[in-house]
Amino acid sequence: MTSESTQDEERKRHSERVKYIQRNKRRIGWTLAAALALTLLGVVNPASTKISCDDPSIRMPYSGDTITVTMLIVVTLIVPFFVMTIVEWAVPPSGQSSPPLREGLSRSWSYTGDIFVGGLFMFFLNDLAKTTVGEPRPHFWDTCRPNITAEQCRQPFVILSWRDCTNPLKQSHPRLIDSMKSFPSGHASLSVFSSIFMMVYIKQRIWGRSSRLLAPWIQLLWAVWTLYCCQSRIADNRHHWWDVLAGGILGAVSSFLTLHYFSNWFKREDDLGVPGDPGYHRQEERASRYSRTSIKRLISSNSDMDNHNDLRLGDRELRDINGTP
Repeated sequence: MTSESTQDEERKRHSERVKYIQRNKRRIGWTLAAALALTLLGVVNPASTKISCDDPSIRMPYSGDTITVTMLIVVTLIVPFFVMTIVEWAVPPSGQSSPPLREGLSRSWSYTGDIFVGGLFMFFLNDLAKTTVGEPRPHFWDTCRPNITAEQCRQPFVILSWRDCTNPLKQSHPRLIDSMKSFPSGHASLSVFSSIFMMVYIKQRIWGRSSRLLAPWIQLLWAVWTLYCCQSRIADNRHHWWDVLAGGILGAVSSFLTLHYFSNWFKREDDLGVPGDPGYHRQEERASRYSRTSIKRLISSNSDMDNHNDLRLGDRELRDINGTP
């Protein structure tokens, strides 16, 4: 099997995987949402957390969130939907005029679904790590105020559960156990996830089709948003710097997986000519190239045969003139 046929088989398998995931995207999303609700609502609590009474990194004051959960959802889902709707309507597939707004809405809705399902999968892993690790947040002492004795504090480490908290701020149960779920940062992972997704989308759709500065400026806005969101988590005493770093790495990896398996790197079937077969044009070009090469060889071989026949005919005529057999 040649390398080209191997590449064609790999493209076919990848296309089948993408189609399968697209068909079952809603089912995957609702399953992940149900599993995520178990940890977010406090049904599944962190088993315990380990602290040191002399650790200053967990004695920061609780000051709330600069980037609220509502704001994070708006920038992660709603803003990309409107941006992609405008782009899909304004930037038509190659060789076509501007498509109807309905088609742009359909495409942007599908890509937003990719963000939603991919983001749910990523956030499920994020919250699973939070629940498993059980690292106290920088404001843990201010929020929990654990009921421990001086004798316990003399030990190098104290193992606590949420039941040991006196809860001086009268937080709800989900917020109380949230003080024990610092690693990794959910805000960082979601902001990095959506920003990489949108920056790749802008690269695929706008780069080289309009003003040279338009696409880089839009990408810069997403990058600034991500940096601001990540920095605010440290400034608000909601996360340690390593929590933000780990969340950003998780968001980046999840975004690339979503782009590869859910969105297929935004390859539109309209641009490829044949629905569901990204390698069609490449195969057609190779076949055309091979056919042209074969025709050239055929013509060349025919020309050689004609020349050879002409030489044989010339030799025969000379022998007839000279009277030789």
